Amino acid sequence: MKKSLLVYDGSNSLFRAAAEAATHRSDEVVAVRWDAKPIQAFLEAQFDARPFAFILVEDDSVHVGKETIGRILSRMGLSDPLIDGLKRTYAAGSVPFGRLVHGRTVADLDGTFPLSSEAATHLADLRQVREIPVKEGPTEES
Repeated sequence: MKKSLLVYDGSNSLFRAAAEAATHRSDEVVAVRWDAKPIQAFLEAQFDARPFAFILVEDDSVHVGKETIGRILSRMGLSDPLIDGLKRTYAAGSVPFGRLVHGRTVADLDGTFPLSSEAATHLADLRQVREIPVKEGPTEES
């Protein structure tokens, strides 16, 4: 099983806290900073660019922008009307918010895209499920 990756802007403590809140109850989602080298290589391979965006990689899909918001909030168990409202808020406010808070423009990229095989290779190590093997102890026969 592959872990999902939440790509976020880790340069701001508020966003680090939000990523932690979105992933701390899940063993299936790992938060990864946008500026991490494997993520930058992934973005280049997936989009032929390095778009500054909120991204969720699930299975063989890449969700970007408001689609990421929807997927994460749904995982957190929020109601559909609330999720729809927050997606609209993100769509309307992400560009000015990005300039003001991030100091850069959020990419004009929204939707769900198939994960390219070339891009997937850059995520392989980040998506590995690491489990501690359980060894059975010696059994006593009666």
